[in-house]
Amino acid sequence: MVHVKKWAAMALVLAAVALSGCGNSVSTKVETVSKSEHPVALTLDANMTALHATTIVPKISGRLTSAPLTVGQEVKAGDVVVQIDAAPYQQSISSAEAELAAAVSAAAAAPAPVYTAPAASSGDTSGRRAQIQAWYNDGALSRVEYNQMMAKATPAPVQQAAPSAPAVDSARIAQLQQAVQSARDMLGNATIYSPLAGRVTAVSDNPSVAVAGNVLATIQQMTPLVATFAVPEPYVDALQTAKQSGTLSVSVLTPDGESETGELTYLATAKDPSTGSYMAKITFNNTKNLFVPGEFYHVRISTPQEVSQITVPKTAIRTKDSGDFVYIVNADGLADARSVLTGDEEEGRVVVLDGLKEGDKVVIDPPEKLEIGMKIDT
Repeated sequence: MVHVKKWAAMALVLAAVALSGCGNSVSTKVETVSKSEHPVALTLDANMTALHATTIVPKISGRLTSAPLTVGQEVKAGDVVVQIDAAPYQQSISSAEAELAAAVSAAAAAPAPVYTAPAASSGDTSGRRAQIQAWYNDGALSRVEYNQMMAKATPAPVQQAAPSAPAVDSARIAQLQQAVQSARDMLGNATIYSPLAGRVTAVSDNPSVAVAGNVLATIQQMTPLVATFAVPEPYVDALQTAKQSGTLSVSVLTPDGESETGELTYLATAKDPSTGSYMAKITFNNTKNLFVPGEFYHVRISTPQEVSQITVPKTAIRTKDSGDFVYIVNADGLADARSVLTGDEEEGRVVVLDGLKEGDKVVIDPPEKLEIGMKIDT
């Protein structure tokens, strides 16, 4: 199986135009490119990412009393991953609580003011008192009886609570209560728990110190993972049809050939104008812990459904650092180079996913001395 190479720039082949082969000629075999029906079998480069990830962002600052997180460290959901020195925040709570207690005690110790209500106005009992006075004057009452009856006719003063007065600063107490709660919240933020099980994939430059609002570490879930890759345009319809019919086979491959099966969970409906391809994603369970987020791997997608594809002899494919290419014969009969995106090999022929079109003339077994600009004799 021939792995798909990354789509390479044409810098190396364009630079070769200036080589000394210009004007010379070489005899070689040429094949005119055509399409034929073949089952879809694509092996493409994919970037691996975690389906779920989280960043550890402290809400308070301080030095860590826990061991700093390290890249590659495995954590479980609910683990304490960061413990910030709590002493300064505990001191803040103690100070706020003491100030609140003092204010509350002072309010409780203040006596409630009272006042003596004046007796009822003379108009209220004047008639009764006048009658008693007349009886006394007529000699109908003794002095003792007079005093007793007059006392009953005059109500005694009543002590009542004074109207409410702002003896206690309630706003100040409310402010102190809020300060206590804020200090407790700050202390609660000194301990950070991991919200998911995963692996630490990045840490800050100084992982021993927490800075409020700054990312201290990144934790990524190791399963499931998502493989993101580009699908050449000619294969999009076939993959969509195969997914709907259940005939699509999907797997993710390690460099050693181990694999995990997955599911095509996303296929763009519009192509990327910069690449002419369609973004796709495979989601799979990393049950054997073979894959690491951030790395590149191959994905294998196949279906019995046939698609019209371009193939060329394997001998026509040449490879350099920038990727695969083929020699073609241009309209002037001269050798040129074309960067190609290659697919699977079958019976000595390689699928060309991109880079060639029907009617192109490809040198099928280029000799070592072939250079761009040489005259091609067939």
